[in-house]
Amino acid sequence: MKDSTTRNMRLRRLLNSSFPFSMGLVCFALSTLSLVSIAQAQTEYAFVVTTDFYSAAYYSTIEVVPPRTTHINIGTVSTDPVVHYDPGEGMVFVINRYLADNIQVIDPQADFTTIAQYSVGNGSNPHDIRLASSTKAYVSRFEWKTLLIVNPHSGDSLGVIDLSVFADSDGIPEMDRMEIVSDRLFVTLNCIDHSTWLPNGPGKVAVIDIQADTLVDCDPGLPGIQPIVLDLPNPYSELRYEPCSGKLIVGCLGAWGDLLGGVASIDPCQLTSVTLVSEADLGGDISDALLTPQGKGYAVLLDTLPWPDNYARLVSFDPAAGNVIDTLYVQTSGTGSSLASIEANRQGEIYLCDRNLTQPGMRIYDASTDTIITKIDVGLPPFDLEFVQIPWAGVERISPQLSRLIIMPNPTSTQAVVVRNQARLEEGCAAWGKSAGSGSAKSPGLWSAKPHEAVEAMIYNVEGRLVQRLTGREVGEETIFRWNLEDELGRRVSPGIYYCRVRAGDNEPAGTIVVTR
Repeated sequence: MKDSTTRNMRLRRLLNSSFPFSMGLVCFALSTLSLVSIAQAQTEYAFVVTTDFYSAAYYSTIEVVPPRTTHINIGTVSTDPVVHYDPGEGMVFVINRYLADNIQVIDPQADFTTIAQYSVGNGSNPHDIRLASSTKAYVSRFEWKTLLIVNPHSGDSLGVIDLSVFADSDGIPEMDRMEIVSDRLFVTLNCIDHSTWLPNGPGKVAVIDIQADTLVDCDPGLPGIQPIVLDLPNPYSELRYEPCSGKLIVGCLGAWGDLLGGVASIDPCQLTSVTLVSEADLGGDISDALLTPQGKGYAVLLDTLPWPDNYARLVSFDPAAGNVIDTLYVQTSGTGSSLASIEANRQGEIYLCDRNLTQPGMRIYDASTDTIITKIDVGLPPFDLEFVQIPWAGVERISPQLSRLIIMPNPTSTQAVVVRNQARLEEGCAAWGKSAGSGSAKSPGLWSAKPHEAVEAMIYNVEGRLVQRLTGREVGEETIFRWNLEDELGRRVSPGIYYCRVRAGDNEPAGTIVVTR
């Protein structure tokens, strides 16, 4: 890797405070970003943690673009790891869980070298990490009552947030996976009995204001501070934000074999949840679930037979109809489930961790056809993965000032509408996603232009080339930009990531636009 002094500029904090909306077959998400240096090469990897759960564990990488070059056993991790990639910082964070109790920071720009590692409390059993900024992160601790706030690079403690108010009868809320949407952190709470490991009531989601580091009351009509209460017990899978629908998705396991779980959809604006599909409809216990930008669901299911006969399978499902579409893979041998995490990449592929003891590897499927593309050896049985994307743009540095933009769908579903609003949103998320083109949707405004000041927006591709210039139109306090998804020559742009930078006096906020197929 080249020294940082010779690197081009890199995008950071890509996904902080995004405001996504669906536009028919095209999805857009615009979010805060700032620019720092980057190596010129742009490569996308699947970062995979592998483990035998006993004595050995490593991380490996797969280059997403064929021939899918694989680098096996690059470094070591704990035997109970999960992984999070923060695209803003461009860093991989391995959460070394049970009995390890630490966070491992890995730099893709330094040949995936571990550059930091720090404890988050002996016996705390960390389960996830999410970054609010380059100097502040949250760590969920499954065995403890307090959520830890740390510097994500040094591990220096910045405080804790007590979640015991949401605990079940054992006094521990069993905080698990997390996600940040706008200025709120969402934390799933398993609420299981530590003596039996069975659900003790419905699952919950704690909501935290990341500006004030205080709990958000999700139901003011009830006394005390309330979480989001799910219809399903034991939120078990990764908590994923689905930008096209603007919802959070989590698979709820319930108890093994009872089929009382399902896939829950959480509205981060209204702070409510609904059940998309039940385990009974899918026909198995859910261990992981996701939705693609096209609205198609995938889930790893386990048979309801007792161990060691609870074999696993990967299915696709229709969340609107609540039924299975296809079965992509069925485990036929082994001891207990041999399938672990799934992830979808922007190429329309589904990666499945196959932990078959004799032939482990990463199975890769085409989401458009639900057929297997290939299976790749990654060393030990894979357990979890994240896609590491290193986009860059050769454009000048913009102001590091935190700014927020919003993209709204046009009623014709053929244009992206970029709205800048000067008013700070006082009602939380309540106004998100109102009728398109009405001018009624508000976004938090931490920047503004002077009245009638010239404001323009420029669209860049990932190589930093200018794609289109947009002229704003003032509507009351807002400046609106419309992009018909064409370049300056009138050609329809290809699916992928684009960068929108708005120039308004001394302010240059910017964000990403993701155009899907």
